[in-house]
Amino acid sequence: MDAIKEVTERALTVPEKAKAIIIRSNDDFVRAGEILTVIKSLRKEIDATFDPIIKKAFEAHKEAVAQKKKVDAPLVEAEGIVKPRMAAWNAEQERIRREEEERLREIARKEEEERRLKEAIAAEKSGNKEEAEAILETPIEPPPVVIPKTTPKVAGVSFTKQWKFRITDPNKIPREYLTPDEVKIGGVVRALKDKANIPGVEVYTVDGVSGRAAA
Repeated sequence: MDAIKEVTERALTVPEKAKAIIIRSNDDFVRAGEILTVIKSLRKEIDATFDPIIKKAFEAHKEAVAQKKKVDAPLVEAEGIVKPRMAAWNAEQERIRREEEERLREIARKEEEERRLKEAIAAEKSGNKEEAEAILETPIEPPPVVIPKTTPKVAGVSFTKQWKFRITDPNKIPREYLTPDEVKIGGVVRALKDKANIPGVEVYTVDGVSGRAAA
């Protein structure tokens, strides 16, 4: 704890020194560079102080996660068995329900069609030809048929629609859905530098500054 406190206090003094640096001469530039070397040295001390602590914490965390995963593994296996079976049953019952709805709608449509035909025949027999034609030309709109779902509700269990996709032809994907491969572009630019020539990409440089700990 003393080492942590000591390196922390020293690190806290550096920002004020950095703020005080205004480079108006080569001497100022050198002093700025000296601050960079101090920062580098302090970072080495910080690494030496905290890395062992971080390593122990990481190992403990990794072990705890592994133990949790081991205990949870049977539940993951069981869930992977039950969920697909429930989803398949629910999907099959929905298919059956929709087919039955369609069958009953078709029956209702035919019944309405027969009723209209009888009305039209009766109207024509009564001499109302125009009325008969109007009856036959009126669109048939049978009453809607809705069959309740048969899959029972289970407390704590719900079904959701998961919309997914698969790419069938990458060449037909609109441009707005494409993302430039910045990792690949960066690799080419770093390798070829100013010789890199990629349409739509501007290659440029920025100056970086690095420091190393004082000997």
